[in-house]
This record gives sequence, C-alpha cells and structure tokens, in this order.
Amino acid sequence: MKDMLAACAAAVVYGLVSQAWAQEGRPADPPVVTMPVVTMPVVTMQDAIARALQAAPSISAGEEAVRASGGALRQARARPNPTASFQADQLAGSGAFSGIDRAEFSISVDQRIERGGKRRARVGLAEADRDLARLSASIARHEVIFDTRRAYVEAMAAAAALSIAESRVDAARDLEQTVSGRVRSARDPAAAEQRVAAAALEARSDVEQARYALRRAKRQLSALWGEADDRFDVDRARLFDIAPVDAAALTARLDDVPDLLAARATVQRAAAALVLERARARQDPTIGLGLRQFQETDDVAAIVSFSMPLAFFDTNKGNIARAAAQRRRADLLARDARLRLDRALTADLETLNAAHAQARAFRDEIIPKARTALDATRAGYARGAFSYLDILDAQAALETFQTREISALTRFHLAKASLDRLSAAYDGPLAGEETSK
Repeated sequence: MKDMLAACAAAVVYGLVSQAWAQEGRPADPPVVTMPVVTMPVVTMQDAIARALQAAPSISAGEEAVRASGGALRQARARPNPTASFQADQLAGSGAFSGIDRAEFSISVDQRIERGGKRRARVGLAEADRDLARLSASIARHEVIFDTRRAYVEAMAAAAALSIAESRVDAARDLEQTVSGRVRSARDPAAAEQRVAAAALEARSDVEQARYALRRAKRQLSALWGEADDRFDVDRARLFDIAPVDAAALTARLDDVPDLLAARATVQRAAAALVLERARARQDPTIGLGLRQFQETDDVAAIVSFSMPLAFFDTNKGNIARAAAQRRRADLLARDARLRLDRALTADLETLNAAHAQARAFRDEIIPKARTALDATRAGYARGAFSYLDILDAQAALETFQTREISALTRFHLAKASLDRLSAAYDGPLAGEETSK
C-alpha cells in the first residue's frame, strides 16, 4: 500500500513538473530518481591475496607435488629386495627317477649388490626433485599473488575512472542548468543549450560504461578466489599511494628469488641425473645362499652362487651422453634465467620510475592548475568574458589529465607488483592465509 501511494505521488509530481515546463515552451525532462546508497564491504588487497591463495588449485597442486617428491625420496632410499627360490631336481622322470626317492630339493636366497654408488646417486636425484618441487610451489604462490595484485590494481583504476565520470556528470548538470538560465534570459543562443545537453548525455553514457568496466574488473578479481561476484568495493585510495621503491634492496634479494633458485636446482638435478647414469654403467653382482636336500641319502648341503652381468653390449653410454647434454643445457638455461631476470628488473624499474614521475607531476602541478583554470573559466563565463565552449574545453582538459594520472598510477602499481614478483617480496605467510604443515 505504501509503495502504491509513493508511486502515485511521484506520478503527480512528474505531471506538475512536465506541465510547468510545457508552459514555458520547453520539453519535459524525465524525473531524476535517486537510488538508495548501498554500502558494500571493502576487500583490501591483502584480503584479496589471502582469498586467492586459499582457493587457487595451483597452490594445492604444488603441495601435492612436494608430497609426491617426498614419497619418491623414500623409495629412492630403498635397497633391492632379496629373491627367494625353490628348485626340485631329478623328479618325476623315468626308470629309477620315476618317483622322488632320488630327488634333490634346493632352497636359496639371492641378493643383488648395488655397485658404483647407485643408491647414493638415486637418493641425490630424488632430493633434487624434492627441492625443485618446493621451489615450483613457491613460484606458483608468487604467480597467484601477482595475478591477484594485477587484478586488484585494474579494479582500483576502474573505480577511480568511475569517480571521474561521476564528477563529469555533476559538472555537466551544473553547466546545463547555468546555460539553460542564460538561454532563457537571451544571454546565450538556443544552440548552446542543445550543446551542453548533448555533453550531459555523453557524460551519463560514460558513467554507465565506467560502471560496467568496474563490475567487470571486480568480477575478474573475485574469480581468482572462485566467486566471480562484484558485490564488494576495493580500497581505491590505495591507487594514489605511490611510495618510492628502494632499488638497492630489490637487487640485494635477487640471488635468493625462487626463479633463480629453481634454475640452480635444475642444474643440480641434471648433475645428479648424470651421476646416476654413470653409476648404472657399473654391473651389479648377485650372491645367493641356500640349502640342497638329497632324498636318496637324506643329506643336506649348502649352496653358494654368484652371478654378474657381462657388459658386452649395454654399457649405458647413450643415457650418459643424454644426461651430460641435459647438464650442459641446464647450465645455459640458468645463465639465461639470470639475464632475463636482470632485463625484467631493469625494465620494471624504468617503467615504475617514469610512472611515478608522471603521476606526481599530474597530482602536484598539472591537475591543480587545470582545476584553477576551470574555476577561472567558470567565473569568467558568469561575467560574460568566456563562452560555454570554453568551460567545456576546460572540463575536458581536466578530465584528460585525471585520466592520464590514473593511467600513470596503474602503470606504477603494475610495475611494483612485477618487481615484487621478481624479487620474491611475498616470501612469508600473509595475514589470513592458511598454510599446510
């Protein structure tokens, strides 16, 4: 009932307003409906990272890889199993050997003896695999953090762009009202009203596009923790926090970053694989001990056996050559990883410094002067010194500078996220992050 009364009241007000506008010879504008302000929870960047780490399948996959490498290491430590054998001779033949009276029964245990350090080499390779699995899990964790930070920066930029678009709507509305009054008093031509009305419509359209972009950015962000929802807000003020970066501290951490450690671990694994292949070239003897029973005399005798493969054809040279080539390849890739890391660090630092300088210039100098120019143009327009086109130009210039500032801030934060990814800034657990033991 209350909703019906409210709707009727709105219809009456709208009719009266439309009639008043019609009496003045102006078209009736639709009523402005004010939507209630909905306060959404703010998800900070740390919260977003912790949620993404908790939900990322790659994190769980890395943990399983570490567990698998632990199982492989336990298996590598195992020695060869002995072999038990039973043998019956002179049994079920013909004539005097038709029964079991002259049968001979043998029971023996054979054990293969590993030579050449095979077990030690096998354990070394398994340990290298375990180290690689741990480093791969760390790299996967840093990748999730970087992806989340990048998505969060894009959401902050979209939120800031929406604020600019909404400010443009407010400015266009104020200018539209001012120009309409001047047109009615014959101080501006009628075309001026249509011009600013078109600008106001364009501003409203830009707001809708900015809202769509923000919803999309927030859904891209929340998809990282498996929700794809936009019913939250981001800490947009963080976008304007551009504290300088200590390049020396970043460089000091480079020797211990997961990417380089993984490259070195790959070299160690290749070396361990080469040691194992060389050990496999050594032949392993088999020693057997047992007993033999003679049914005819009921006597028992010991059996000792020894066997050794003869390395006439297979000396494992092909596998040794392959492992040696892989060892050299791992060395070259480790050197390339360091070069690529240095290049990426240099590029990110240059991008960050350039973006920092540009953002500070827009914040401290360009945008304040553009606002002052806009205020002066509005005051001059009220005195008749400028036209409404001058106000539109001044507003467009201010919005362009604000948009470019957001672009510079976005580049700064993306470069900062990349630098933190390269230097492994997030090595410890974050607040709210669940870690498995």
